[in-house]
Amino acid sequence: MSASPVYTIWLQPSGDIAYQLQERINKLSKKYDTPSFEPHVTLISGLKRSETEMKALLNTLAASVSPFELTLSKAGYRDTFYQSLFIYVQKNKVLDELRKRSCHLFDCPDTNSYSPHLSLLYGDLSQNEKERILNTIGREFYISFSVKSLVLMRTDGEPRHWKKKEAAVFKG
Repeated sequence: MSASPVYTIWLQPSGDIAYQLQERINKLSKKYDTPSFEPHVTLISGLKRSETEMKALLNTLAASVSPFELTLSKAGYRDTFYQSLFIYVQKNKVLDELRKRSCHLFDCPDTNSYSPHLSLLYGDLSQNEKERILNTIGREFYISFSVKSLVLMRTDGEPRHWKKKEAAVFKG
């Protein structure tokens, strides 16, 4: 673990959708010997404040938000470990507004490069390997789920060391 805690705010599915996505992540991570992790959509990451301050800001933000829907669409991949294989999230006004408010509240740069997605596999796989996986699991998903809370994760270190620190239910 690093000396300075790093926090990330996640949006997570729940119920059957979360279970199905977790099963898919687990199967892929086992087959390709990569880290397993909980299904999530990262809202903001790389936050370095005290845990107490993070929790307070998280609850402040959640108090102003109402539950909303996210829709997973098409699969994609990148040449980065944490975005090795994923499903894009269809952008919507609520998500865009939440991202802007989060960046303002947590004083992080909103670089306009936000590409919401739900990862299926972390790792260093070749493009050919990723194409083979997509040919097997499919490339289009169109799964919708309701987001009802913000989750504060401590994400320094490897995924197996990540810890859920707080879940703040939307009150708006």
